[in-house]
Amino acid sequence: MIRNVSLTTSTSPNKQNIVEVKKMYKQITDYFDYEQKQKADSLRMYYGQPGSTLNQYKELQGIQPSMIHDVNVHWKSEQHVIINIMKTNHQHKNKVYKRFNYNLSEM
Repeated sequence: MIRNVSLTTSTSPNKQNIVEVKKMYKQITDYFDYEQKQKADSLRMYYGQPGSTLNQYKELQGIQPSMIHDVNVHWKSEQHVIINIMKTNHQHKNKVYKRFNYNLSEM
């Protein structure tokens, strides 16, 4: 990956855990004009403790990263996090496109 863009960061209610959802980009060659371009490749949820470097991550699979611009994070507890991938419908309202449930203590 050559770069990433943070879509959202959220801390658990009692500040024990933190998650950051990032859109990851890779470099590709456009063989039409042989230019180097950046392409959204994947979405990742990085997690850890507040103040630490977030090295651990989980790939959020089954979605097209180039179509995603909005992410909501909800905490059910200090360990259980819900990641909602949002998409805008024809009426320009955000709808949940895909939902991920993770228990950070089991990762």
